[in-house]
Amino acid sequence: MSFLRWLLRLFYGLLALLCIAVGVYFAVDNPDAIAPNFAGYALPSGSVGFWLIGFLLLGLLLGFVVSLVPFYAERRRARGLERQLQRLERELQTVRRQVSGD
Repeated sequence: MSFLRWLLRLFYGLLALLCIAVGVYFAVDNPDAIAPNFAGYALPSGSVGFWLIGFLLLGLLLGFVVSLVPFYAERRRARGLERQLQRLERELQTVRRQVSGD
């Protein structure tokens, strides 16, 4: 199993290097300077490649954060159900002791 894990890490590492290389190539190949306006604010000027990659990374980060919301909601729900299960198990033990004591 460790060989497969190592192979998967190597694959992801090579994929990350390929994405970085494509990003650098894209940024170098688009040197035109622009000063984008975002939500009414003028951002500093930079190359087209820099801004596109920057906004792509920002979108990826925001998408990741938004995808965490349902995960944490389900996690909180599972903790509540675990507490309810523990409470019901204690109640069941109490009832069993009362029945066996009679």
